[in-house]
Amino acid sequence: MSTPTPSHEVRVKIRWADVDAYGHLRHSAFADWATFARSEWFEGVGLTPAVFAKEGTAPITLEETSTFLKEVRLGETLTLRMQRAAASADGSRFVHEVTFERNEVPVARYRMTGAWFNLQARRIVAPPALISDAVELLEKTASFRQLD
Repeated sequence: MSTPTPSHEVRVKIRWADVDAYGHLRHSAFADWATFARSEWFEGVGLTPAVFAKEGTAPITLEETSTFLKEVRLGETLTLRMQRAAASADGSRFVHEVTFERNEVPVARYRMTGAWFNLQARRIVAPPALISDAVELLEKTASFRQLD
């Protein structure tokens, strides 16, 4: 497994398929790009789909929310930064936040509440050490909190 990084940023260029009839980034594309940023971070720290399968545990989405701050248009380049916003004491549940920035100015925030899911038992569980150790290194938001 590669060495985890404390934060993850990815740059994306808004494509034709990402915009709506008005020429701005459609709301569902924010979720698509946030998922891309999260999966890139997972893979960057060695948490590939094969590792999740071997460990028998994978992340699932429980809730998604987006906050739109500024208009984003076709052809613009954004930086997406993923951080941990919250986690339960045992790590079984978490909140990841992806901030979308244009020239270091936030244009949107996407929050995903998720959990670690045991693929055999079909239930939420604390992640195995291999996953937990990597996830613990993800940078926390300034307002990070512990989930009940």
